[in-house]
Amino acid sequence: MRTQRSGDSSQAQGQRHPVGPGADQDHQGHRGGVGDDDDDGNPTAALEAAVLQLTQDQMLINQALVEKILSCQHIESALRESEQKLHDLLAHQRANREAERKRIAGEIHDTLGQNLLALRIDIVMLYQHTAARQGRLHDWVGAALDNVDTTLRTVKQLMGDLRPSGLELGLQATLDMEVRKFIRASGIACQLEADAIANLALNEETVLTTCRVLQECLNNVFRHSLASRVSVVLGVADGVLDMVVSDNGIGFDPAAPRRSSSYGLFGLEERLAALGGSLSVASDRTHGTAVSMQLPFVTLPADASDAPPIG
Repeated sequence: MRTQRSGDSSQAQGQRHPVGPGADQDHQGHRGGVGDDDDDGNPTAALEAAVLQLTQDQMLINQALVEKILSCQHIESALRESEQKLHDLLAHQRANREAERKRIAGEIHDTLGQNLLALRIDIVMLYQHTAARQGRLHDWVGAALDNVDTTLRTVKQLMGDLRPSGLELGLQATLDMEVRKFIRASGIACQLEADAIANLALNEETVLTTCRVLQECLNNVFRHSLASRVSVVLGVADGVLDMVVSDNGIGFDPAAPRRSSSYGLFGLEERLAALGGSLSVASDRTHGTAVSMQLPFVTLPADASDAPPIG
């Protein structure tokens, strides 16, 4: 019995610890396999390689994004600079256009207007001398006098279109003349409330810009609104000149796309923006249109109040 247990024990030990060249080779082969996984097939090494590749790719992507952002910033800066140059160019052209209108209106007044007035005086004298004895000549001279008067009115209208009448009298007088001219031309009732600016002495740019805004608004009322009544209200608050031109016409949709040939309100917005002002339009199909203007202004010095504010 003891011999069998000893044999069994030896057999068990032989199973646990194989002896011989083959056993040594198998044991060494098993160790060699583990060593190969550590060197070539280790999942940690493969993961590190993949992370490194992803990091390199991400760095390249980030570099491309930075370059794209810098390029967009450069393009945006160039666009802003170009936009500012465009605004400056428009302001320069607008100033040149107003100066040219002023020059042409002055030449018409000093040459054509004065010559027509002198001609009219001569024709009036001739008309008076032919009244008693020369009836046919008197009638012919009367017809010539009517033609001269018509030409004078046309010249006056052209001068008013080039440069608003009454600028040297101030803003209130200028706007009042524009309203009266609109009433005569259109037959539409128009009321002006400008008592708040009666004592303001404003510079030429402010007066001329306000007058141009009113002209464009009244022109739009005459051509598009089918209105029967227009109201023009001016006020002053915190150094800002407010003007609201409203009508009871058919109105329109301010959000609708602007026609390619319509630049009236757009030109006014650009002109006011150059002076720090703004323009807003509120309209409804059943309640007419109201155009509001806000324009900062600076009053003339006290020593200039006795002199004409502009001109």
